Amino acid sequence: MKKKKILIIEPHSDDGVIAIGGFLEKFKDIYEYHFCLITASDLNMHHVGHVSRQQRLDEYKAYVEHFNGFWYKGNSDNELPLDQEANLDLFPKKTLVKHVEQAIESTKPDIIMVQGPSFHHDHTAVYEATIAATRPTGRVMPAEIYVLENPTYVHSIDSSTTFNPDTYISLTDEQLESKLRCFRECFPSQIRENENYLSDDGLRSWARYRGIEARTKYAEAIHTYLRVI
Repeated sequence: MKKKKILIIEPHSDDGVIAIGGFLEKFKDIYEYHFCLITASDLNMHHVGHVSRQQRLDEYKAYVEHFNGFWYKGNSDNELPLDQEANLDLFPKKTLVKHVEQAIESTKPDIIMVQGPSFHHDHTAVYEATIAATRPTGRVMPAEIYVLENPTYVHSIDSSTTFNPDTYISLTDEQLESKLRCFRECFPSQIRENENYLSDDGLRSWARYRGIEARTKYAEAIHTYLRVI
């Protein structure tokens, strides 16, 4: 049987593994993964200092290969990722929507997963572009769209960025450890020290929190935007 395609639309290179790395590990033999990275740039990060765009791209390549996935990079006229990290609030919305539309038309996914809005403007810009690109008049419409959470950006009290999950992915100890190992090995520039959200302890604690909600030991949470059955 032909595998269903999932298109994971990620503002930043590590967003997907943080949100659904366990899901990707659990179902990698069932789905065909297509990854779309929207932006990557040179950045000065407080925990490690300078991280180059090329390093971010090399890390993302390792991540896509880890899951035997396909990396959508746009076309010769509209290449991705954009060199606009932390600047998508200044990037033309119309052009960003076009990038997402082209990714969807090219991959023709059965399912789309996209980072939800947050106080990080890159997240919100990509989320809004994805919703615009999947409007009912779009040329390609997946049967399912899910919104992902990022535990580093859910503490906002603004109702527009409050994350309300309705679907949980239960994870075994082994699946969670595979997620954490993928994060460490594929994104060494992003891992933080213990007691930070983006440390092993932080991500494990978040998985335990969602697991309590789901009545299982560990879990990840997503929100259904659209599901046609």
